[in-house]
Amino acid sequence: MKKIMKGAAISALALMSYSAAHAENPDIGVIVPTLDAQFWNSYVDFMRAGAEELGVNLTVLNADNKPDQMIRSLEDLVAQGVDGIIYTPYWATAVPGLTLARDANIPVILTDTYADFGPQDPMFPNYLAFVGPSDRDAGRQMAETLFAAIEPAEDGKKYIAVVNGTAGTSVAIDRRAGLQDALDANPDVVVVGEVDGNFVRDTSQTVFESLWQGNPNVQGVWAANGGTATGVIAAITNGGKVPGEDIFVVGMDLNPENVDAVEQGSLLFDIGGHWLQGGFALVMMYDHLNGQELPAEQAEVKLDLLPLTQDLVPQFRADFPGGVPEYDFRNRSRTYNPDAETAVFEMEYSQ
Repeated sequence: MKKIMKGAAISALALMSYSAAHAENPDIGVIVPTLDAQFWNSYVDFMRAGAEELGVNLTVLNADNKPDQMIRSLEDLVAQGVDGIIYTPYWATAVPGLTLARDANIPVILTDTYADFGPQDPMFPNYLAFVGPSDRDAGRQMAETLFAAIEPAEDGKKYIAVVNGTAGTSVAIDRRAGLQDALDANPDVVVVGEVDGNFVRDTSQTVFESLWQGNPNVQGVWAANGGTATGVIAAITNGGKVPGEDIFVVGMDLNPENVDAVEQGSLLFDIGGHWLQGGFALVMMYDHLNGQELPAEQAEVKLDLLPLTQDLVPQFRADFPGGVPEYDFRNRSRTYNPDAETAVFEMEYSQ
């Protein structure tokens, strides 16, 4: 396929040229923070399904939870001359990544973790869109469900531990802010300690074990994502307690193992579906490369997420067999379907 204007400083005229081009089998690069997390594997799998349906050549790179690897991956994609980049800017990599891409005239969509500025900013006209979850609202819902399940101790207080995600990321910050919203409204809840689980199972298990050892009065754990919750549940089980009975745990992501844990009662609450964001971004990028202008009012998407409790599991499995909603990539693409309004789909229960 014809590569579009690589190597010169980007401008409004350059973006117009992008929109006028036809991108048959475009090369799109994707970078994820880590493939050690089940969430990011679901994210990539959904994108691969979309790439096959749309005829996209997809290159997926793993930052392996390393900031320097994220930058090297961005440099690699720019050097390869990909037509578009979709990545998650952990570790304050939004500006350096957008700069590298801008200087090579490559459009970018950010997912999951947003920058300090919105898409289509004059400084970075190559920043087409953001797609991610409503993290603060999710963090609040997790906390409220946890607080409601805990019986007060003899002193009238409820004692919880917090296992946060990757420090400094907007994802971790906003989810923790949602927890704080709930804490502010529930002064009877006491946080005995907080640790960073880096959004992965093994680290979360290790740091929670240390926290719990020093605070055996923990009644509940607010875990920042699915892998974190899985690690906490393993620590509780290894410690001779029963998760869901002795200590309640809440998490986020709707990973398959977390759905199973909710069904079994070891995980009190989960919320998610936002791994779909990668597929949505793929459709948006594909359409842009095929001359479909992305309206500014559709350029920043924050998804409302699907909550899951034990009583909702049968409905979840009925509505989303295998945990995956029906999604027709071509029908959602304005390149194939001019009447398509948006690439975005939010998971909802049918009843």
